Amino acid sequence: MSAASASPAEAAPGTTAWLLGGNSGVSTDGSNFLGPTTAGAPLIFKTRASGATSNAERMRILANGNVGIGVTTPTAKLQVKTGGTAIQASSTSTAASSATISASAAAGAGVVGSSTSGAGVKGTSTNDYGVVGSGKTGGVLGQTGYYGVVGLGDSVGGYFGGTTGLLAGGSGAANGLIASGRIGVYAQAAVSGQAQALLAEGGQYAVYGTGGGTAGVRGDSGYVGVWGQGTSWGLYGVGTATTGQNYGVYATTSSPDGFAVFAQGRVHVNGTLSKSAGSFKIDHPLDPDNKWLSHSFVESPDMMNVYNGMVTTDADGHATVDLPDYFDALNRDPRYQLTVIGQFAQAIVSRKVSGNSFEIRTDHGNVEVSWQVTGIRQDAYATAHPIQVEEDKTDEDKAASGSSGQRRGVSADPRAPRSVDVEIPAADSVPQAPKLP
Repeated sequence: MSAASASPAEAAPGTTAWLLGGNSGVSTDGSNFLGPTTAGAPLIFKTRASGATSNAERMRILANGNVGIGVTTPTAKLQVKTGGTAIQASSTSTAASSATISASAAAGAGVVGSSTSGAGVKGTSTNDYGVVGSGKTGGVLGQTGYYGVVGLGDSVGGYFGGTTGLLAGGSGAANGLIASGRIGVYAQAAVSGQAQALLAEGGQYAVYGTGGGTAGVRGDSGYVGVWGQGTSWGLYGVGTATTGQNYGVYATTSSPDGFAVFAQGRVHVNGTLSKSAGSFKIDHPLDPDNKWLSHSFVESPDMMNVYNGMVTTDADGHATVDLPDYFDALNRDPRYQLTVIGQFAQAIVSRKVSGNSFEIRTDHGNVEVSWQVTGIRQDAYATAHPIQVEEDKTDEDKAASGSSGQRRGVSADPRAPRSVDVEIPAADSVPQAPKLP
């Protein structure tokens, strides 16, 4: 029978027909229903659009209960397919606990969204959060071939709070966290004491920072700006420029009584140490609890070694002074000083240093002599890196000097990083913690 000549639906024998104006006496036990009684047959709903010449299917309920809108073989309890917005829901409730769409699952995901070119899940709000996720192990899980989670904001791209605000990890050689912006990552600990604003762990680098104009990593604090601690090196710095003068580590202090570098322990410089002044500073041996004792270094334009001691000539006025067995190998151009102790006598160097010893002669016997011998280093390092006693200033040095050619005040290295090079975020740029739901 054609659709144009189809007969009106009739009630089955012993039943009541469904009326378009409403039905009374409908049973709640399911004996009254709309739908086919043939096994496996779907219930199909059709309408005719304005100007159309035939009816078109709008919705279908399969025998298994799956509902399809825009699809004839729905694979879920509700499946909608359309060229526009598939499902649109709105709520007029003003209660904070209300939800426009509520989804839950005994296992698996409560909400799953996917897209071939746009966002899988997108939420917007004019007064609160666009998307809120909560869970026993994770509030939001993002997984993709590129970025798992992307956050964009006019002020803050993402805010994370909790016992651990943000836990990020990457597999293989991947990065756990990549951030960009004027402030790529801003972290704030809500409590003092043992709280860390940012805690990072990595198989190679826990934190790897690169900076184009100022610093790869900068730390500011009322106590320690950057804290380095390790089983081998607490802090490691390298200046990578292959030309010019650069620094592996640069330190300075604003206080005239402060220390740019303070080392609690031994210090070794595997190179040449240059300084404006030098001294030792120890507890005063006569008042160690209340005073310091300082002595200045002895300086020389030569890389000089000093050896000294006391010797007494024999009855004939002869004495041999034995020097360390490395003296000849280490030193060149030895120079001598002799001082007679306790009596008037003459003393001379009767034999210069040879075979790591030299000889003294006095004009009579049994004379005590104080001696000093100096030598100029001739080891491999000293030969390759001689001290240049006088050298011209570079243009950068001259620019940092006063008109008299003297450094202004305490010498400040002109090649040091300038404070104006480092941008300190303004107080109003620090993001405030949002109100959590």
